[in-house]
Amino acid sequence: MTAQPDTAEAILARHGKSFRFASYFMERDDAHDAALLYMVCRELDDLADQDMPTEAENADAHRRLMAIRGELLAGAGSDPLTQVLIDLQTRRGLDTRAAVALIDALIEDVRTPALIQDERDLMRYCYGVAGAVGVLMCPVVGADDSAVPHGIDLGLAMQMTNIARDVREDADMGRRYLPAEWIGHMGPEEIARADEGQREQVARAIDRLLTRAEAYYASAADGFNRIPGKNRRAIAVAADVYRAIGFRLRRERLAWWQGRVHVPLPGKMWLATRRLSGRGAIKGSDRQRHDADLHHHIADLPGAHGSDNA
Repeated sequence: MTAQPDTAEAILARHGKSFRFASYFMERDDAHDAALLYMVCRELDDLADQDMPTEAENADAHRRLMAIRGELLAGAGSDPLTQVLIDLQTRRGLDTRAAVALIDALIEDVRTPALIQDERDLMRYCYGVAGAVGVLMCPVVGADDSAVPHGIDLGLAMQMTNIARDVREDADMGRRYLPAEWIGHMGPEEIARADEGQREQVARAIDRLLTRAEAYYASAADGFNRIPGKNRRAIAVAADVYRAIGFRLRRERLAWWQGRVHVPLPGKMWLATRRLSGRGAIKGSDRQRHDADLHHHIADLPGAHGSDNA
């Protein structure tokens, strides 16, 4: 296997600050494997971005991505990223079908300008780029199979938080992940130059999205007790920290046009301290079983509640 621990952890530290912070609370070997998985997902994203210096390099990146997809379906391959995923499948039971779903979502996000139309589009997009990562991460943190739908829900909730945080940045890049039907079918250009009334309309949609995310964070919390020991606390800390982005956005009166918000290190430390002392920010729904309604739009996808091959 070609990936080195410092490389994987450096990538996590540079691009996934909230996850890197939470990884300090994990079992060491599991934290390393989680960093490897994050590194692979990040590199797959980079290959899909089509942001290389030349078109020839973009074409090479796309061919490599499709080759990795084919290797994962075949269960073997020579690409270093395939080898990391197959190794994690062998050692940890990782579900490579979710990696294929991630690749498909990344490719589609580049091929077709992101213009989410309705809630179904939203949920399937969130699954592809984040819920699928939840499926991949569950065995890495030692969660049992019953935790997988809850792991998906954590990915969905985090991606909804991402969308809420990045509305202005995405609009400037010609992308709109808020459902069109929630904002009067405004396009990215209209969002980027929105007047006061349009800003308020977008803010209401962001508030609606953050409210929807709450149900998924609660379901994720229902699955925390299906993760062993230190890893349980680490995942719960990551969830608390990410959810706090939405709370900070609301505290700033949903002023999305002013750019993205973040949770500073003292805030992360406060949330971690609360979680480790048994006073975590996210409360579960206290349901004994996963709520299938949460996966209404994604029930056919790997690991989802309702999937025949979950």
